[in-house]
Amino acid sequence: MRYVFLFVCLFCAHFALSQQRAGEDTVYYRSAPIPRHLLPIERAGGTIYFYGGKRLSSPYSLEIPFYELNDPTVTHHFRTFRTMRTLSQVASVASLVYLVLSPGRGRNDTYWIVYGSSIAASLTLSVIGNRQVNKAVTRYNELLLQPRVGLSASPVPLTGQVAVGAGLAWSF
Repeated sequence: MRYVFLFVCLFCAHFALSQQRAGEDTVYYRSAPIPRHLLPIERAGGTIYFYGGKRLSSPYSLEIPFYELNDPTVTHHFRTFRTMRTLSQVASVASLVYLVLSPGRGRNDTYWIVYGSSIAASLTLSVIGNRQVNKAVTRYNELLLQPRVGLSASPVPLTGQVAVGAGLAWSF
């Protein structure tokens, strides 16, 4: 039982690191414009986030602005966060599963090892998940601060000609 739990923990750590490296080669290519209605996300410590001046109840509330931005890196970090949180919850149930499935149904040394390991794995996966959502917030805010370049053409009413204009919008 110990070896299975250790294997699951190592697999989760490997999965988190491999997911972190995926998608970094196309970070600066963007074909769609950034929607203008998106607001920056403010971070106030650990997992406390503000969007539009309102405190969000959990990091899962950031899903809508992240998916509206439609950036592969932000989406990847947020999906990794959700996966790590799910794995953290599964790891926290390991001691209960061991207690139910153990033949002696007692709290021996093996139970305490499984209990401690499940707490350690759950906390580790939670920290990894929180780091991923913080990376997503950082990338999201960086994309919102990039200058927006535009080109427009509109007809001039009296002359019938077309007026062409270029613009640059930069927000702070």
